[in-house]
Amino acid sequence: MTMVVKHVAAALTVALVIALVPAKLAAQTDESFDKMYPFIGHWDTDIGLRGQDRGNCGGRLGDYGEKLNNCSIPVDLLPLNARAEAWLKYMDARQSPSLSECAQVSIPGVLGAGVYISGFPGRMVLYHPDPSGHVTRNVWMNGDGPPPLPGELFQHGHSVGRFDGDDLVVVTTNFTFDPDGMDDHLHMASSVRKKVTERYHIIDEDTMRLIITLEDPTFLKRPFTWAIVLSKGSGGPPTQWSMCDPDAARREVEFAYGGVKYPEEQ
Repeated sequence: MTMVVKHVAAALTVALVIALVPAKLAAQTDESFDKMYPFIGHWDTDIGLRGQDRGNCGGRLGDYGEKLNNCSIPVDLLPLNARAEAWLKYMDARQSPSLSECAQVSIPGVLGAGVYISGFPGRMVLYHPDPSGHVTRNVWMNGDGPPPLPGELFQHGHSVGRFDGDDLVVVTTNFTFDPDGMDDHLHMASSVRKKVTERYHIIDEDTMRLIITLEDPTFLKRPFTWAIVLSKGSGGPPTQWSMCDPDAARREVEFAYGGVKYPEEQ
């Protein structure tokens, strides 16, 4: 009789667990997925497709005194401080990790290239196209995911997300210092104090506005906010990475920018 009672109790326990697991999963995923659903898919910009610049370079000049174009952000409005202006006088193309070493472009520069958004329990994944390979970002939703350790830094930062009404808000911190971290065409750096806030707002089922706020007290006088509009595209997530050969990239930079600032490197 004792054995029968034990078997019955065990069976009831298993049945209770089986009954509770779907309910628990549903509680974790259904409501959040309903929020995620409108954002999932491929979102394109007109940037680079119809001659539209990503931003403007504010009349800034390159290594040879050439007028820069196709910057990531509206440079003419960027509130650079004296330290940033000193950086731009020091910086040249040979020091650019994205131009000469095939490093991926950081945030916010890569945000203007469009995005493919996927949704999972507790996180969203954002894929951004980049000449050196697609940038893949985990956005940990509502406190899920591993918090960074004190002083732990990443090129693309650590991203956490939440829903503010129907808007998706992503806040990214814990960046490494990046010589191209603010804009890869201007070669404006960003510091470990950089913070990027992205607000994705669905205008209609085919149109989304991305509002970006960039903070970096090391190089900016104040936070800077601008927006881009994305349109719903077709196709699935990226299936392959672009290839970049650092040796070839370095030779191209040396050929194009022959030591104009630092001739002793010749």
